[in-house]
Amino acid sequence: MKSVSVVVNARAASSRVPEKLIRPFAGTTLLDIALDKLNGLDFFENRFLAAADREIISKLDPARHPNVRLLERSSDAVKKGVNPLQVTFAHYRRVPSDYIFVMNPCLPMLRPDTIKKAFDHFQSTDFSSYTAVVKTGDWIFDAEGRALTNSDPRNVTTNKNVSFFKGCHAFHIHSRKVFEESGLLWTFGVGDPHLIEIDPDDAVDVDTPHEFALAERIYAAGRTGLA
Repeated sequence: MKSVSVVVNARAASSRVPEKLIRPFAGTTLLDIALDKLNGLDFFENRFLAAADREIISKLDPARHPNVRLLERSSDAVKKGVNPLQVTFAHYRRVPSDYIFVMNPCLPMLRPDTIKKAFDHFQSTDFSSYTAVVKTGDWIFDAEGRALTNSDPRNVTTNKNVSFFKGCHAFHIHSRKVFEESGLLWTFGVGDPHLIEIDPDDAVDVDTPHEFALAERIYAAGRTGLA
């Protein structure tokens, strides 16, 4: 068995949805949902909430989340916007495992059994890094208007020859040693990261106010991500 710990990175600052992780969401919060889920993932060596903000750390309740430990981050790591990787993820150097499974708290419908399947796939294969993806038939163009996915003028649908995958950021798995030595998580070469396909129902991400409202309605309707 390869040694792997799971980490939820959380910060209060959010550019598009202020205090996204701790604002009311279907009677709870995105962070509470993530912490409850994290607490039950007993197949990992360690379970961490990585945070620096007081309002984030206060959500970690020893009685409710006895299996989750705090992994402290610096204030520079949680500043609003995109920060250098070696600053943002400096805490990875203190994770006592060879690999780090990063679970995104902004996907409330991500199911524990999906995480377990990814964990099992990770243990049965030998890649340096992994990332979650969903299959797509979307038409993607580059900045110059060149077709990158569908270039067949006879195909005017989005459901023929679907063989493309898009990153959904539900989770990543990477080597701590690679990060320590290179400051990077992967090379973006073939197989680095290796792609783990998940159900689109698990991949409802919250990045904008519209997505927050939509995800909240889905969650409140019973698709909780905890089943």
